[in-house]
Amino acid sequence: MKYLKGKCVMIRMLIFMSLLLLSFYPCFAQNTIKGKVVDENKIPVPFATITLKIKVADTLTKRNVISNNTGEFSIADIRDGSVELTVSSVGFISINQTINFDQNHLANLPELMLHDDRQTLSGVTISAKKPLIQQKTDRLIMNVQGSVLASGNNAYDILAMAPSVQLMNGKLTMDGKSNVLILLNGKRLPGATLESVLGSLSGEQIERIEFISNPSSKYDASASGGVIEIYTKRNSQMGWTANAGGNLARGYRTGGGGDADFRLNTQKWDFGVSASYVQKGHIERGYSDRELYLGKTRIGDFTQHMDLSSGSMTDKSLNGSIGYQINKNNTLGADVNLIRSKLNGSGNLDAVINENQNRITTNTFNDVLLQVGFSNYNIFYKAVLDSLGSNFLTTANYARYTSGQQQEFKQRTIDENAGSMTDSQFRNNAPAKYDIYTGTADYTRNFKNSSKLEAGLKYTLTENHSNQLTEVYQNGTWTESNNGLRELGYSEKIYAGYLNFNHKIGKFSFQAGLRAEQSSYKVTGGIDSSYFNLFPNLRIDYKVSKEYSSSVAYSRNINRPSYDNLIPYDLYIDNYTVSRGNAYLRPEYKQAFSWNHLYKKYSLRLAYTRTSDALTSTLFYDEQNFRFIQTQSNFLTQNLFSAALSVPVKITSWWDMNNRAAIYSKDLKYPSAFDPNEVLTRSKTYYSLHTLNTFIFKDGLSAELSAYYNSPTIDGIYTYGAYSNVSAGLKKTLFAGRGSVKLDVSDIFYQNNLVISTHIIPTVTSGINRMDTRRVRLSFRYSFGGNGSKKRQNEHTKGNTDEINRLKL
Repeated sequence: MKYLKGKCVMIRMLIFMSLLLLSFYPCFAQNTIKGKVVDENKIPVPFATITLKIKVADTLTKRNVISNNTGEFSIADIRDGSVELTVSSVGFISINQTINFDQNHLANLPELMLHDDRQTLSGVTISAKKPLIQQKTDRLIMNVQGSVLASGNNAYDILAMAPSVQLMNGKLTMDGKSNVLILLNGKRLPGATLESVLGSLSGEQIERIEFISNPSSKYDASASGGVIEIYTKRNSQMGWTANAGGNLARGYRTGGGGDADFRLNTQKWDFGVSASYVQKGHIERGYSDRELYLGKTRIGDFTQHMDLSSGSMTDKSLNGSIGYQINKNNTLGADVNLIRSKLNGSGNLDAVINENQNRITTNTFNDVLLQVGFSNYNIFYKAVLDSLGSNFLTTANYARYTSGQQQEFKQRTIDENAGSMTDSQFRNNAPAKYDIYTGTADYTRNFKNSSKLEAGLKYTLTENHSNQLTEVYQNGTWTESNNGLRELGYSEKIYAGYLNFNHKIGKFSFQAGLRAEQSSYKVTGGIDSSYFNLFPNLRIDYKVSKEYSSSVAYSRNINRPSYDNLIPYDLYIDNYTVSRGNAYLRPEYKQAFSWNHLYKKYSLRLAYTRTSDALTSTLFYDEQNFRFIQTQSNFLTQNLFSAALSVPVKITSWWDMNNRAAIYSKDLKYPSAFDPNEVLTRSKTYYSLHTLNTFIFKDGLSAELSAYYNSPTIDGIYTYGAYSNVSAGLKKTLFAGRGSVKLDVSDIFYQNNLVISTHIIPTVTSGINRMDTRRVRLSFRYSFGGNGSKKRQNEHTKGNTDEINRLKL
């Protein structure tokens, strides 16, 4: 019944939002210029840019439209005067044409033919190619398609090489800020971890990645750390195409994987399916040293060595999409994403505990099975409303996420003072299920003077059902522990709406937006809460000259706690450490300011972010149960200042280098563990260096070399040590460009591991957890089909971006 109830609520909301937004759509005049853009083979060129220059007296105005999926376009309400048309598209030579109207004030143009932008020199074909890194005032773009980075790397590897990203142990930050919204073709594909999700996406499938530091109000207000948009290739050829690839990797353990995709395009339909499989060994090796305190008095210490080297990870994904073009202006589509992840972790933990003059040693065999399932179902409808590209888009999503964590610990304890030895065994089972219903409606109106108005509504219903069962093995049988079976749950509703307006006046460009969100939630064993927020967004760009531009931006955002950080169940990190949700967490709020400069290819970004009720991880010691409890809490405030300089350099015709240096200054205020009225302060200045090099040699041979270094930094009560990474790869294209083979090595010097410590009484600890980051990998890929004619490109759009992010995957 809850499923039907949620579904009915979403349908009613979609109908209401659609009628409301469509009521804004005005009538348009019928006088138009009509034309069609084709290539040399008379094949339509979709999404070509048509620029109309109209000169009346001494006034020159410009208007831009985009050709539709069949290469056709029309432009309405043309004023009398001198009219000139320019048609351009990537990979083609632009053309110009003077427009003459007939007696009915109508210009039916003949087919406008574009020629390939290619030159032939000594038998070698040279085509225009986008640079790997493009810097703009509001974003950085990595053009992955066709680059040496694409082959052999997955999306996770490529993000780790991005200039503005820091990626460590599955935790991603951009420009020093966490809570980054990651979208894949308009939605996020989660898995058991960030690495498993992005690891299932081959670099060969990616067209480009955009890193947006100050997203507009169209994005969820929770994108407080910025937005990373990953766009996959969209086949524009009629007929079918297919790709298949595989790799074999060797580090501490051996692993490998493969992926394949198939797409079929017709005049009305497009269909696509892709699948991937990754299997590799899972290791965690390291140590943890902790001091034990009773109040401010040190009563002992704890040392633990960990060797979980017998585990394995398996990630499987299956994605399908279908689209139907009702006519040239209306498109209907659906897609489904299925991900299954499995982690088997096993090994030994040896610990020595000295407490109150008593010495205890333990040996624990740890066996963990984590299984994650994610299913996302989406339908969408998009209508193009006029020749300027105004459109209406509505989506409906249903997502189910299931997580089952089964843990078993077998422990032998030796009490040296008592001269005794005991064996014990316990297990913990914590399954969780999330159902997320999302409906969106978005309206975009483009004006003749290049202005744009965007408006939208969104509704989200999230329901969680979880439970936890802890058992101990006694007298040959499993019996419930003192905690017994705990029923847990969570329910949340979010209503959101936004307005965003873009306008250009001379050398100035303005973007102003406002987003409103009403949230209400209930947590079993916690608090019920309801709150309303407004989130303004503003950006002003000024083009000083042809080569220099500057922009300032401001935004207010929210970061809601992830779902599992709110639900108070226990997950055992080891026999002495428990990760526990905090049902009393509050959202954190961020206000961000930035000043960006772009001169030719060089950029300088200055930024400041102030966070109130900052969410951060912390650690407590439960002396009674001899257990460390890792949880999240709200600190008071956090201030982050940053300056980042990007300097691309072309060393030779075959060597391109992209360099970035950034410096950060962070301070945070938090209450003392002994006196809530006492406010303490932590501060740290740190920096990061990054270089990405690509080499294009003769005969289809290319190479890459990337390196980065991050100095010690702080995050909440923790101090992170310095870490670095140097990786290199060599690629060779085969079979007339259809195939490729690549050999690469990651983390050559094995320095991409963190030393984490904290020295704040009563939490004093330090440790390192080494993963299997140094690997040699051999990969191969081959492309089939793709000899058909060009056709439309169809982008599937999703609406449940923020909700999937809060699954913390």
